[in-house]
Amino acid sequence: MFKIPRNSMSNLGKKRITQEQRDQIASRGLAGEKTKALALEFGVTTSYVSLLKIQAVDPTRYQKKTEPLLKKLTANELEEIEQILATTTPADHGMKSHPQPGQWLLEHGQPLAEKLFKKQPSRRSVAEFMAPHLSRKRHFEFTRPTPPLPHHIDQIPADLAKDPSYVAYYLSPISEQIAWRSYECALKDYDERFGGENLQPSAEEAAAPPKITAPQEKRTGKHAKSKGSPFTPPKKRRR
Repeated sequence: MFKIPRNSMSNLGKKRITQEQRDQIASRGLAGEKTKALALEFGVTTSYVSLLKIQAVDPTRYQKKTEPLLKKLTANELEEIEQILATTTPADHGMKSHPQPGQWLLEHGQPLAEKLFKKQPSRRSVAEFMAPHLSRKRHFEFTRPTPPLPHHIDQIPADLAKDPSYVAYYLSPISEQIAWRSYECALKDYDERFGGENLQPSAEEAAAPPKITAPQEKRTGKHAKSKGSPFTPPKKRRR
């Protein structure tokens, strides 16, 4: 059976070269010789020639890290970090804590260990020493909704008070009507959830001003004499 002879390029990268040959490839490549010509001469790939040139310029590149990324904390370091977590807050170490300021969170563990001991412990060890100091979930207490206050320009934030269109909308009757509608929906949901407890109006509800309703719009133009809502959709045209 006839065998096809192998191309000389197929054996590139399979030949072992010495350190002297590596230095020679790097020096000649940096001197300006073509990468492909060097690869054919020494029986290596063009990518390997490029790698030798890069390592000659920057010897620290492509070297394996001698120190592992994750480091285990010792017993003394764990005791020290436990004492720090019990006596300080994240703000004392320049860390932010949201949404509860001053409370330790799980994501504070690795930055704190790195700051104190120059180590990056694993997530499992961080969870172990951070667990006793994590903030517990608060139980929310549902209270009866209170009626909205009359809209006044002093209640608008400073950044929104510069917008004339927002000020005009906030002081319009439709804005107060929307606020009262939201209050009524929230009050109905509260009464349905808690079995109609405390259905008697509170002092704030009794002293609140009456609900403002938007004026009924009227039809104008050729539809002024017709009956029905001014927002009746138009009839579809026949094609």
